[in-house]
Amino acid sequence: MRFLCTILVALLCFAQPALALFGAGKKPQPGSDAPTFNAPLLQGGDFDLAPYIGTNAILLDFWSIYCVSCIQEMPHLVDIYNRYRDQGLVAVGVDLDSFGTRRVKKFVKGLEFKVTYPIVIDKRREVAAKYGVSVLPTTVVIGKDGKVIFYHVGYSPGDEEEIEQKVKEALGAGQ
Repeated sequence: MRFLCTILVALLCFAQPALALFGAGKKPQPGSDAPTFNAPLLQGGDFDLAPYIGTNAILLDFWSIYCVSCIQEMPHLVDIYNRYRDQGLVAVGVDLDSFGTRRVKKFVKGLEFKVTYPIVIDKRREVAAKYGVSVLPTTVVIGKDGKVIFYHVGYSPGDEEEIEQKVKEALGAGQ
């Protein structure tokens, strides 16, 4: 029995850091302030979300190259972004792969569509932790007032219609 307790304590000690590492923070609820972040861009440099919070509507796409439903959802998000960016929509892809950027760059280049919004690399999952992301894909829509409007986990065909409605709502928020 003592051995079993020792094993259980050891597992708990290792599980807690793993949860933090994989973005198991508290997800922002609709109506809460959107967390800001600064993260490295896939193409070099950094992306700072702070200047857009409270000014633009924002669409965040948390994804991985190994997530089939992420890749199924992505062209729809690109389409939504392309249609609404002139109205002030900012979209950011947040890649959660833990290896270097070279593989992600190659993957994105090989897609049948062009990702027209910036992609940040969150290999330490710091951005994911701020947004409580533990399942992919996760899509977050933030209004012009800087408040989270929509937090969606997973993807099924047709989800993009609800995401687009929330983007339209976000574009009107804070006016």
